[in-house]
Amino acid sequence: MTEAAPSRASSFRRELGRKAIHLSSAAVPIALALGVERRVALIVLGALALIAMTVEVARASSSSIAARFDALFMPLLRSHELTRVTGATWLISAMFVAVLLLPRDAAVVATWAAAVGDTAAALIGMRFGRNRSSRDGKSLEGSAACLLATLVGALMLTRVGIGVALLAAVAAMVAERLPWPHDDNVRIVTAVGMAMIIGMAL
Repeated sequence: MTEAAPSRASSFRRELGRKAIHLSSAAVPIALALGVERRVALIVLGALALIAMTVEVARASSSSIAARFDALFMPLLRSHELTRVTGATWLISAMFVAVLLLPRDAAVVATWAAAVGDTAAALIGMRFGRNRSSRDGKSLEGSAACLLATLVGALMLTRVGIGVALLAAVAAMVAERLPWPHDDNVRIVTAVGMAMIIGMAL
């Protein structure tokens, strides 16, 4: 027991560092909701995505760059990210596509769900999760936090009704729990964006 507790605390601190990146990306839906021009958001997100993809290509083509990258960001990386595209790159890219293709309210809620809903699921699940899946360890408590955070964001940042907001929140929760595709940032943005389009069309 004395070894397990520090391990859990260390894992939680590591996840806090990772999710700080997610929370900082909440600036995207907030800016859109406040009326920032889509063109401005696309320029910023496009530049960040280009930088991130350049880094990914560099670390994939050069072992020395990969080693330096891993050494610098090791505390924030999950094991699969040592040989694959990082979650941060997927997050930025998914947000860029969402802002480019989705109606404003749908883009706001989809990017909010990835930034805040996913963060709530991870942190609440790690800290308070008791009812966990045997497949991947995700908890019902984390899923509920994802749903609630997405629902609140949809109602606060857009003028959609409770039904559309709830549909988007359920989509975020389901996407966060699914195992495929691998990166949940893409799953959440895609699922919530589609749910918003369907809900607003009804």
